[in-house]
Amino acid sequence: LQIKGIRKELSKIKKKVVAVSPLIGDKAISGPAAKYMEAAGIEANAYGLAKMYSDVCSNIVVDVKDRPLVKKIQSLDMKVYETKITMNNKLAEDALANFILKQIHV
Repeated sequence: LQIKGIRKELSKIKKKVVAVSPLIGDKAISGPAAKYMEAAGIEANAYGLAKMYSDVCSNIVVDVKDRPLVKKIQSLDMKVYETKITMNNKLAEDALANFILKQIHV
């Protein structure tokens, strides 16, 4: 999103943009997302991610364990979809992709 013009273009179609949280609670599923968010002063959780993307995204998929954050995320005028987001195998990958396609009609 830091590439020149990308954020502006996404903001024009934000109703069609879907984010999938890379976090469960305050931990990244993999990679340094939580560490980078904390370093930037952003809450390292699904709400912090939603707040960071609220200008370019209207839909977010979060893990069921982040249910306590749903109302807070919805206050950003975002639709929130809950499911298991951990993908440990091909079956889990397919399940998440199918969930997104069935639930989010963008």
